[in-house]
Amino acid sequence: MSHLANQENLPTLPSRPSCCSLARFAMPAMVLLTVASLATTAFFVGRGFRASQASQAADQIDWEALGIPINATASVVSEKYSMATGFVSQDVEGLFVLDHNSGLLQCNVLYPRQNPTGGFLGQFSVNVADTLGVGAKGGEYIMVTGVAEFQRSSSRPAAGTVIYVMDTASGNYAGYGIPFDRVVMNSGRKQNGRMVLLVTGSANPIVDRDTLR
Repeated sequence: MSHLANQENLPTLPSRPSCCSLARFAMPAMVLLTVASLATTAFFVGRGFRASQASQAADQIDWEALGIPINATASVVSEKYSMATGFVSQDVEGLFVLDHNSGLLQCNVLYPRQNPTGGFLGQFSVNVADTLGVGAKGGEYIMVTGVAEFQRSSSRPAAGTVIYVMDTASGNYAGYGIPFDRVVMNSGRKQNGRMVLLVTGSANPIVDRDTLR
């Protein structure tokens, strides 16, 4: 009995607060989060650096030496004029200018190896209004160039570019070829002529429903 009484009179030790347990786990968790954050940052920084190195390496590649041609054309349009460029030979582009008021489409070509400061020695033209059915008030045009490698001969010279013109008011369009002769260019002689109508179409075709059944 005295032994039990002594146990009952023993002082009770205070329990450790729960915040201490939380502090024990909070510190390792913070360390893990910091390590993960640093690893993620290093990954994306290294990835960006590798991408930058790859981009610089691509810029230094001589694509033409590898046999890969890099060609680019451009076209712009305003209220009164459209302008585009397109290759008429391997080493020269033609300049295409379309007058919206008259419908006159011109292709002018420099000879880069024979006095390039001597002006346009190749000149070709056609009136697109005749084909697109535009009235006397002029049309609302857009214009782009495309690539087409035609069969060439001495009697049928042709550039590797087709110029496409659309009248946006009607949706009618046409494609023209350029009878550009590289042999004449290489000899330094002037050349001119009429562009050749290759194809016509409409962005608003009349659909024959019977043929769709």
